[in-house]
Amino acid sequence: MFFKNLKYKITIVRTILAAFTVFSLFYIMMIPANADVTSFSLEKSFYTTEEYFKFEGIQDGKDTIYVIIRDAGGNFKGMLSDPTPDQGEFSVIPRPVSNFFASTGTYNATAFTDKQKEGEGLTIKIEFDGQKIFETPDFVLVLKAIPDVTIDELKTVSFTVGITDSSITDVVYSLEKNPPSGATINSNTGKFTWTPSSSHGNSPGAEYTFDIVATKNEQVDRESITITVNEPTASPTKPQPEPEPQPKDEPKELGLASFVDETKDPQTYIDRYNNEASYKKWFDDNYSEYDSIYEAVGLEKPLEIPAPFVDETKDPQYYVDRYNNEASYKKWFDDNYSEYDSIYEAVGLEEPKEIAPFVDPNLDPQYYVDRYNNELTYKDWFDKTYPDITIFEAVGLEEPVVEEPVEEREFGECGEGTELIGDTCMIIDNSEGGGCLIATAAYGTEMASQVQFLREIRDNTVMSTASGASFMTGFNQLYYSFSPTIADLERENPMFQEAVRAFITPMISTLSIMTLAEDGSEIEVLGLGISVIALNLGMYIVAPAIIVFKARKYIRI
Repeated sequence: MFFKNLKYKITIVRTILAAFTVFSLFYIMMIPANADVTSFSLEKSFYTTEEYFKFEGIQDGKDTIYVIIRDAGGNFKGMLSDPTPDQGEFSVIPRPVSNFFASTGTYNATAFTDKQKEGEGLTIKIEFDGQKIFETPDFVLVLKAIPDVTIDELKTVSFTVGITDSSITDVVYSLEKNPPSGATINSNTGKFTWTPSSSHGNSPGAEYTFDIVATKNEQVDRESITITVNEPTASPTKPQPEPEPQPKDEPKELGLASFVDETKDPQTYIDRYNNEASYKKWFDDNYSEYDSIYEAVGLEKPLEIPAPFVDETKDPQYYVDRYNNEASYKKWFDDNYSEYDSIYEAVGLEEPKEIAPFVDPNLDPQYYVDRYNNELTYKDWFDKTYPDITIFEAVGLEEPVVEEPVEEREFGECGEGTELIGDTCMIIDNSEGGGCLIATAAYGTEMASQVQFLREIRDNTVMSTASGASFMTGFNQLYYSFSPTIADLERENPMFQEAVRAFITPMISTLSIMTLAEDGSEIEVLGLGISVIALNLGMYIVAPAIIVFKARKYIRI
């Protein structure tokens, strides 16, 4: 009997050890070992503001990868991720350039695994020039100084230009800004050669000024050089002293023209000028010292809309496109029509409202308004980040004006959002809810990569379908009934916080399955959602229940 009981006890111990081993292996498979990102970059050399951009790179293992974008001031601009990378490499889900980059300047992109902190990741710099983004190179292209040259005609001038950093290769050299005819430069070696003909020389000397340009990817540097060509018999002449500049008289203020009767409305003169050709000719001939009839009668000239340069037979958008796409046209307009607030005012178009950079144009703007009204953490974030605009202005919506009728309430009845306590209507605190409370408390910050990943799955995948939105409505009612209590316990007890973090990490890993669904696909979101729920039920309930059942069965025997 003793040996029989001993045999059963040994069998029970073996079963428990086997179950523990299986669960440990499953946990290890769900949570990969730590790995580092060794290198990453933009997939293309540049992306325009109309494109979706992505990063690709190499890592030591097969971990989930996050890439966080911050501006030069360290402000968070967005996050990309690759939840299901291949072994040794990764490629994040593409996102619109316009969602992340709004102001020109340098941004930092930091890639790290889900087992690292952002500060432990690899950072590269991204430049945004208003039209496109590109990776900032880790070198500076600078041409060596090039001295001016004096030479006689029919003589050959030859020299080789170079850059200060000899380790930079594949530099392309060229000539720009009216180089002399016949001058050449080797694009690979930088060797310049020119033999001026007899027509190039002049006495005392003909000067040819142009640029020598070095180009490497997006970087360009140039040096201006002047070559003076003399006739063989020409001799330098002594420069004549320049005359002393004479002081200029300051322009006198003209004041009102002599014909103006100050008892009359000045607008009468404007109307006569615009409507009577003979009056217009008389004014232009006799009062040409005035810039306009408005100056003569003491009125400020109103802005002419559209501006004088606008051809009204053309689409006004044509001028807006030129202003946005041609730097020279933009400079010409800004220099000559500074009295206009914008190119839109000059061509008679209403200036479009600027949408905040965090707004995804593929989502309904009302989605952001609802989050602002219902999630306290989201409202606090928006108010701190964008203190000068309202949520309606940020998403491009008109702020509604709601006039609520005044109700006469009976004594003892309180308004919406308050509750009668004793003889006083007290405000009800509904500040809880909206964020991932348990995960935020478990990982210590709302900006943790795991919390951002949960929010990305919720906002970009689940909420993109009607069934997903309905599920989240019911889930939130259940979740926020207990999550504040658990979050408070986590903050008060570090050991409990670690336990919760270990408990929810496998569940977060399983949610990467949801990234396989296309945004807006009801069938894919529903099918993959059911699969994730079933997997978590099996992992957290069925598997432990089987282990307990088996253990109890052997113990009873």
